[in-house]
Amino acid sequence: MKEWKQLETQNIQKIVRIDTDTQDQMTPEQTFFVDGYWLGTLPDDLDIEMFESFDFKDCNQPEEIWLDPKAKSDLSRIHQWFADNYVSKMFDDFEMKDCAMWSGVDEGSRNWHNDFEDGDAFNSNILVYMDDNTEENGNNIQVASNDYINILYPSRRDFVWLNQKKCFQHRATHKSGVRRVLSFEYLVPALF
Repeated sequence: MKEWKQLETQNIQKIVRIDTDTQDQMTPEQTFFVDGYWLGTLPDDLDIEMFESFDFKDCNQPEEIWLDPKAKSDLSRIHQWFADNYVSKMFDDFEMKDCAMWSGVDEGSRNWHNDFEDGDAFNSNILVYMDDNTEENGNNIQVASNDYINILYPSRRDFVWLNQKKCFQHRATHKSGVRRVLSFEYLVPALF
């Protein structure tokens, strides 16, 4: 179900679309380039259950300690899986960057931002959600384009592939419960 609301932001009216289903008006490829994200669900045969046994660090702690070293090989395998099954299908040229895992939302990610414009070494990343984000728990990710602010509520095993071209920004909200994510970063020259 989709709801439409008006939002007044700095005297500019914008439409806010709350996505609780995948968009049916556009393909995921189109939403990646038009709205700045691709919302999908992992196939059943891609196992992420092993991450339940790893320690998801609170992302308000120093970034150097976010990654449980025991999870590195499993994260690398999924990083490559996304490269083979998604990124390479859209882009001929890209570089795999870091992968990570964490719990919560750090202060900087609560504000509108673009990681690449803020100096990070990637301009596209895929977030895999380990927990349900719902209107009830208030956890979501928002992606802003020139036209819309899309509020997404990914479920467990959903992924959000963010296009971090400079015309897009995003922010995360964590109001209650557990919010654990896996993150896979890419540098895509076509998105400069």
